[in-house]
Amino acid sequence: MFLLGIDNGNTFSKAALFDLQGKEIAVATCTADTEYPSPGWTERDMEVLWQSTVSAIREVLATSGIHPEEIAGIGNTGHGNGLYLLDKKGQPLRNGIQSMDTRAADVVSSWDQNIHPVVFPITLQSFWPAQPNALLAWIKHNAPREFENIGAVLMVKDYIKYRLTKELSADYSDMSCANLVDIRKRSYSSELMGVYGLEDVEDALPPLQNSYEVTGKVISEAAEQTGLKVGTPVVGGLIDVNASAIGSGVVHENQACIVMGSWSINEVITSQPIIDPSLFQTTIFAAPDLFLTIEGSATSATNLEWFVNQFCGDERAEAHRRGVSVYDVCNEEVASIPPDSANIIFHPFLFGSNVQPTARAGFYGVAGWHTRAHLLRALYEGVVFGHLSHVEKLRKAGAQFDAIRLAGGGSRSPVWSQIFADTLQVPMEVPGGNELGARGAALSAGVGTGIYRDYAEAVQHAVSVVRVHEPNPTHSTHYLARFAEYRRVLDVMQEPWEALNKLN
Repeated sequence: MFLLGIDNGNTFSKAALFDLQGKEIAVATCTADTEYPSPGWTERDMEVLWQSTVSAIREVLATSGIHPEEIAGIGNTGHGNGLYLLDKKGQPLRNGIQSMDTRAADVVSSWDQNIHPVVFPITLQSFWPAQPNALLAWIKHNAPREFENIGAVLMVKDYIKYRLTKELSADYSDMSCANLVDIRKRSYSSELMGVYGLEDVEDALPPLQNSYEVTGKVISEAAEQTGLKVGTPVVGGLIDVNASAIGSGVVHENQACIVMGSWSINEVITSQPIIDPSLFQTTIFAAPDLFLTIEGSATSATNLEWFVNQFCGDERAEAHRRGVSVYDVCNEEVASIPPDSANIIFHPFLFGSNVQPTARAGFYGVAGWHTRAHLLRALYEGVVFGHLSHVEKLRKAGAQFDAIRLAGGGSRSPVWSQIFADTLQVPMEVPGGNELGARGAALSAGVGTGIYRDYAEAVQHAVSVVRVHEPNPTHSTHYLARFAEYRRVLDVMQEPWEALNKLN
């Protein structure tokens, strides 16, 4: 038997097939193009999104050679927040709105000033523009006829579930990240909807289920399009940060996970919710009776992708000549430079920051004798320092952990993983496999269909650690001194960043 995990991020639709020991049998990825109809708007046509998912499923079935009857269950995951609306007839109401959208920034600014003290004790999280509450408020003000026709408020993975099963549902992990749920009561809150002025769409919020509960079965229309078997169970699914944690083997209290991707995700599981207004958010974890506290910002491995695309033509040529990834070549260059070889500081704020909205990326201390390898090492370190800023906030709020599972594209780099261990001063455990989010979704299906008793048994069977990086105390002293300078330059730059922003 096999399990299918479906993962819809902001730029792709992915399907991955796993055996019951967590081994990746086949993976297929299809792009789902983003539209930018106005500045700050990021959208996707919902039918195109479904068709890209269909294509990924069909491809993974064809590549694997697995018969659809051998798939025991299907799990879904996807990017958090955004907004995917159905009308009152069950059809897409408009384009889906993605999690990078900023059209509701003014809504959030007003709420931060006026209602955050009322809302925080219920939701235990901050506001940000791409959350569905803010987007719904924006639609109510700017597109009132559209607002009146809302029939269902869905997250991206819930829309895919709906297309597979024609059942409307949401799960606790996803909706508890959306400022719509009373975290302690594990339910929607009429009080919240009233504070937001969204009482009219409260009935459009789908029923909440656990991530592993079977929410429906594949219908004939979806089976015909995807090649799946009619009647295959589909579980509630989960937000990508939960899926990556489970796919990495993080399912117990005081376990921590760092995900290096488009976002710097730093998360820890607790038995009681951590209550601290300075933190990004405390949410409900996919496993019952546990909570997940998350610190995050768009400051992670995407910085390297940008740098490689803009400046690493020589490395790309070398990678092509040797038949390896350009990132392998970059790792070799960084490893060739000792940690104390260049005093360059990099702020990883190309796509956002955890400091202030106007903060921007920058290299500080560059001299004429520095090479591209020195800049790459500074970039690797700067990304780690960005993660450390979040981890320090978690520790200060009371989070406890003595090891961290490291996931995401950057975790494939041994040199980067070692910098994490040295800087954070805890062992970094790197799990096997590449599609950890999809595996977390698939394992949820395994729990829901009775293959595994619970998530603990699932990860025991299906997740293994392939590398452990222990901290080097000598390097730790060096990196912490550099981190202090990283923060000092950051403090100094806050006023110039504001001034630079006004030049626009």
